[in-house]
Amino acid sequence: MKITAIDSKNDLFYIQNIITEELLKKLSQEILEAIPYTKMEWQENIPRKRLAQMPGSTLSQIHEHINTQKESIGKAIGQTVKQIDTAFWLDQEGFDFNAHIDNPGVEKVMQIYLSDCENAGTVFYNVEDSEIEIKDDDQRWHYKGQCPPTNIRKEFDFKLNTGYLMINDQRQLHGVPNKIGKDDIRLSVYCWIN
Repeated sequence: MKITAIDSKNDLFYIQNIITEELLKKLSQEILEAIPYTKMEWQENIPRKRLAQMPGSTLSQIHEHINTQKESIGKAIGQTVKQIDTAFWLDQEGFDFNAHIDNPGVEKVMQIYLSDCENAGTVFYNVEDSEIEIKDDDQRWHYKGQCPPTNIRKEFDFKLNTGYLMINDQRQLHGVPNKIGKDDIRLSVYCWIN
């Protein structure tokens, strides 16, 4: 596994090779459409499935493997990592995600891409304080700047066994600007780090 800060802010990192080749091979043999799924809270109306982690399944094994990396991840970001919770997302035709800032309940997250999907990576943007409105609601931080934003901080390519780790704050504007096509497979594991 390799974790690299993308700049001197040390709040956004590029992740490579966190999942073993053995687990990736097992995952490649799964019939994704046959895995039970639910919808994500706050994302019920977008074309995204949250795949179920059945006991002993490949997804469950990937979750367990990610948790064996807690110490290495913590060392790389200079913070203690006690637990990593995961959700496996299968995004479908028409999926995109407007530029947004995660709510303050999201502290540290990691998204690892589990397939190759051209033009489907997450884009992070540079943002000014004047472009952020703070409201007394669950979301708290609202972007009110140019849509779509043009000042790109980092674009992560959606490549197998890569991804990002983000330490959240009111300036972590990000999104998926390109719509997923009919034949695209955009599979990832999203990790909440505590």
